[in-house]
Amino acid sequence: MHGKSFPLLTGILLFLWGMPLLMADIVVRFPTENTALLDNRPQDFYMYVDRNFEGKKSQPWEAGAYGFTRTLVRTQAGPVAVKFHEGIDIKPLRRDASGTPLDDVHPVAGGTVVHASANPTHSNYGRYVVIEHQLKDGPLYSLYAHLASVSCRKGDRVGTGNVIGKLGYSGVGLNKTRAHVHLELCLKLQDDFENWYSSLKLGTPNRHGSYNGLNLAGFDPAPVLLQCKDGAEFSLSRHISSLPVQYVVRAPSSGELPSLVKRYPFLLKPGPSDPKSWEISFTGEGVPVSVTPSSQPCTEPVVIRAVPHPFSQLYRTCNRVSGSSKDPKLTAAGKRYIRLIFMGPES
Repeated sequence: MHGKSFPLLTGILLFLWGMPLLMADIVVRFPTENTALLDNRPQDFYMYVDRNFEGKKSQPWEAGAYGFTRTLVRTQAGPVAVKFHEGIDIKPLRRDASGTPLDDVHPVAGGTVVHASANPTHSNYGRYVVIEHQLKDGPLYSLYAHLASVSCRKGDRVGTGNVIGKLGYSGVGLNKTRAHVHLELCLKLQDDFENWYSSLKLGTPNRHGSYNGLNLAGFDPAPVLLQCKDGAEFSLSRHISSLPVQYVVRAPSSGELPSLVKRYPFLLKPGPSDPKSWEISFTGEGVPVSVTPSSQPCTEPVVIRAVPHPFSQLYRTCNRVSGSSKDPKLTAAGKRYIRLIFMGPES
């Protein structure tokens, strides 16, 4: 081996050799008693959103699903929902006489509580809990938000039989009527998140460490819940590899293996042993699907491919890519996102 290939490849091997033998795939369960999705009743599963578009009021349950489901704008292709909803909102099944939800919230699988935020003013999530699930492909993180109460603490080992909180409506923009639990299944992007966050100089302290929502890239929990309905195990690597790619970014290599790839070795694809750059494939929502070493040098991150749409790329990339598929460009938000994952704090 020559150049920087030795530390890159050795890092992967050492990581894999050091993984506990007990790591395995898991069965993902519903976090509450509401399993209407199994009966093909999405309207009874997802919590609706109040919408007023061009003077017409509605309460679409679709806005409680994952993806670009909120904030309609009119384009040449017709009305398009452009705001990304990073999880799914699950309706309560039981309420008391005053309308307060009574549903308990359980972990979707066994794991360790890595974050429990009991102060509803510290995040748009309100009270929320993050659980780490150790899989053979790397850690999966489940997030439960808008809780009425939190009944677990950081470090707790929990299983699907434990109650971690009560379904509620803490956080921004909710009321008792629209109470729900917001569920996310995520990859963690960066170990040194605090440094990157501090470099943004936002004036708001990060009270959530590495488990700030900005550092968790969520994918749709609904297909995972349906896949596991009969006890089938969930494979993180197989699922992530199946997600559709919206755009590909080339970013300079520092000569070190990115922490994201150390955490999720399955993301790394074959390529030069001494890469000059990385080519990172993303879903529109920002989930990294693959990381490919490249011999092509670059001095700053650039979009090298984007899937065509009849409207701006902004509407399908969380405002991270602008322009058309013929001339896509990273926005300021897109550059910050790439720097978070691969390039460290803002300069």
